Amino acid sequence: MVMQTKQIRLTDELIQELNMLVDVGMYSSISEAIRDSVRRLVTGREAPIKNLPEKTEKTIQKLDKEVSKQFQKAKGTSDFYPEDMEQRKTIFRKFMKTAENYNFKQIEAPAFENTNLLTVKQGQEIRDQIFIIEKKGSEELGLRFDITVSATRMFIEKQKELPKPVKWFYLTRMWRYERPQTGRLREFYQYGVELFGSDKPEADAEILNLLIDSLQSLGLTSKDFFIKINNRKLLEGLLLDIVNKDIINDVIRIIDKRSKLSDIEFLNELKKLDLDDEKIAKITSTLNITNIKEIKTSDLNEEAENGLNEIKAILNLLKSRKEFIQVDLSTARGLAYYTGTVFECFDKEEKFRAIAGGGRYDKMVEQFKGEPTAATGFGLGYSTLTLLLKEKDLLPKINLAPDIYIITIGDVKQQALELATKLREKNRVDVDLSERNLRNQFKYANSIKAKKTIVLGENEIKQGSYKIKDMKTGKEEEVKL
Repeated sequence: MVMQTKQIRLTDELIQELNMLVDVGMYSSISEAIRDSVRRLVTGREAPIKNLPEKTEKTIQKLDKEVSKQFQKAKGTSDFYPEDMEQRKTIFRKFMKTAENYNFKQIEAPAFENTNLLTVKQGQEIRDQIFIIEKKGSEELGLRFDITVSATRMFIEKQKELPKPVKWFYLTRMWRYERPQTGRLREFYQYGVELFGSDKPEADAEILNLLIDSLQSLGLTSKDFFIKINNRKLLEGLLLDIVNKDIINDVIRIIDKRSKLSDIEFLNELKKLDLDDEKIAKITSTLNITNIKEIKTSDLNEEAENGLNEIKAILNLLKSRKEFIQVDLSTARGLAYYTGTVFECFDKEEKFRAIAGGGRYDKMVEQFKGEPTAATGFGLGYSTLTLLLKEKDLLPKINLAPDIYIITIGDVKQQALELATKLREKNRVDVDLSERNLRNQFKYANSIKAKKTIVLGENEIKQGSYKIKDMKTGKEEEVKL
C-alpha cells in the first residue's frame, strides 16, 4: 500500500490560535493538533471540549471545520462502507439472477473511450457532460457516461461470429460531469441490458418484462412503480403535422424536459422556436394523449402509422403486465440515437427521478460502421432505486457478523489459524489478530456480533477438543479438533 500525505491549508489567524494551544501545553505542536482533528473526523469522535475555556473551544471547532472541509469527497460521489457494499451486492445479485434467467450474459467495458466515439451524434450537451481525461499525444479520451456506446462497439468487433439475437447485461459504474442532484450523481452505478439483432416487438417486450421482473425481485410491486411507454416514430410523425422537420429534434428535447419545467416555462421554450400559439396548443394536446385509441388512424402519416403499429404490438404482448404500463406521448428520451420504442420507469407517485429508461436504437450499429442491426435496451440507476427502496422499507437487511470468532489463550496462534482455515471452508470465521487478553477478546466478539465463539488454548489442544458457544443462547457444544 502506498501511503500519501495530505496537506492541510490553514489561515495565518488560525495558525496563531493553534500556537496558543501549543504554548499552554494542550498539544505538542500544530501538526499534532491537526492529526488529532483528522482522527476525530475519521473515527467520528467528538472534540475534547469539556470544561475548556471558550476561546480554546472555538479554536478547536474552527480547526475541525477546516479539516472537514478539506477532507470532503468530490461532489456527486458516494462512499460505500462495508454495509453499503453488502447492500449493493445483494441488490445486484438479484438483478444478475433475473437477467441470467432471461439468458442475458454479463459484459464489462473499459471505463474510458475515445471522445469521438462517445460523442457521435450526441451534440455539445453530451460532450459537456463527459469527464475528459488529460490529453496525451494525439488521443483524447473520456469516461463513459453510459455503456450503450461501448456495448455497440463491442458488438461490432464480433458481429459476424455472434449468434443473433445477442443478449447482454451489465452492472457497472458510469460518470457524468453535471450538477449533482438527489438521485443523480457524477459517479453512479447502473444496471442495464442491450439486445442486438431483433427488430421485432417481442424484443422490446422481452426487455420490458426483464425490467419489471428485476424490480419485482426486490419486493416492489405495481403499487410502487410503473413504466411510461411511447414510440419516437409515432411522436415524430404526429409532430411533423404541426412543425417543420428541421426543428423536430429541438421540439423533442424540450418535450423530454417537460416534467422538469412549469407550464409557463414549457410554453416559453417552444416559443423560442418561433412556434405560434395554435401550433403550441396542438403540441400540448398531442402530449396529453394517454390512450392510443384516441389517435385517429385515418389522419396519420406513414411515420406515425408505423410507430402506432409498433406500440400496439408491444402493448398486446404485455397484456399480462398492463398494470405496470402507461402510454405517455410526452416520454421522448432526449438522446438522438433512439429510433422507435422509448420508455421510462418511475415510482408510482413520481416523487423521484426516473428509476430506469431505455428504448430502441436501430441505427447505432450502422452509424458506428457495423452491419445494419436492430437494437434495444435499458439502463437503471442504482442511486434513485435506493431512494425508492428506502421509502418502501425494502432495502436489504444486512448482517456482516462472522459465524465464528476464535478466541485464543496462550501461544496457540498457529493452531488457531489452522483451525480457522478449516472452518472457513463453510463458515465466515474471524480470529484474534491483536493479542488481546481474554476479556477484551470476548468484548470484541460481542462488538462484531459474532454468532458463535470458540475458546482455543493449550488445554483444548492437548484434549483434542474445544467448546463452541452460541453467543445468543449461551449454549455450549463440545467438538473434536
